[in-house]
Amino acid sequence: MESFSPRLVASAAASLALAAALAGCQGLDRRFVPQPGENQVMRVQSGDRWYFTLDEGGPNCRWDCVCDDPDVEVTIDHEECGGDGSGRVSYGRAKVRVRIHRGYDGPSTIRFFCRKCRDRKGAPDKPFTICLYRRTGDAAFWE
Repeated sequence: MESFSPRLVASAAASLALAAALAGCQGLDRRFVPQPGENQVMRVQSGDRWYFTLDEGGPNCRWDCVCDDPDVEVTIDHEECGGDGSGRVSYGRAKVRVRIHRGYDGPSTIRFFCRKCRDRKGAPDKPFTICLYRRTGDAAFWE
């Protein structure tokens, strides 16, 4: 049986512990919204980050939002995805990140809507709302 030096074993153990700690830190606060584009209620806590993607109608329709809580940061990155061969974009995606800041006490409401870019004065298309409540008490590890 082959033996390993104690130094090598200690180095490997330290590397595994560091990798596990880093993966655990990233995995705990990064979650995906289960039903993007639909009204829903979610329990959150400080430090959470929620991600989801919404389809856009190219340059003619862009997703936007309004949040009523300064402890909730919403970022929307618009990405053009494809065209019809004439150089025009035919569709796109909106990548949404919701970050819950330290000290969050909720409840909060985030209203999402897609407006026509050429006619910003028109009524919003496809609106939906995400209501956030602060997670309190004990929760099972899978929630």
